Amino acid sequence: MGAMHNLFTLLTLLSLITSVTHACFLTAKWNLYVISNIEDDIVAHIKSGDDDLGNHTIPFNGNYNWSFCDRIDGRTLFYGYFWWGSKFTSLALFDDELRGPCALNKESGQHCYWLVRPGGFYVSAFNITFANNYWTFKKHWDG
Repeated sequence: MGAMHNLFTLLTLLSLITSVTHACFLTAKWNLYVISNIEDDIVAHIKSGDDDLGNHTIPFNGNYNWSFCDRIDGRTLFYGYFWWGSKFTSLALFDDELRGPCALNKESGQHCYWLVRPGGFYVSAFNITFANNYWTFKKHWDG
């Protein structure tokens, strides 16, 4: 009985540790989405100081998304490099400044949406139609 109890306890602890490592502990879980509203494919290279998410081709009306746990000190930074034909730009996709426009204190995690359009890059806490006041312009394409 003692060995079975110890085995059960060990398995329970391993299960708990595994579930905690996939959840955010003491910080918010963020879900970021980059949505292309450009009729051609665009290429996005997303990275942070800790993670290089690589190059991703995003088709018209397609998206690339990822999730992460915010740092305890609130200094999480994700950056994006974008190519559209001969145009290029780079910008912060998540940092302390962008946390505010995207934060809604949702139990399922925070969501931040980026809309890439021919005129530039827009951010919102909501994934809704562009023709409204919920999108904030952030940057034009360079070149």
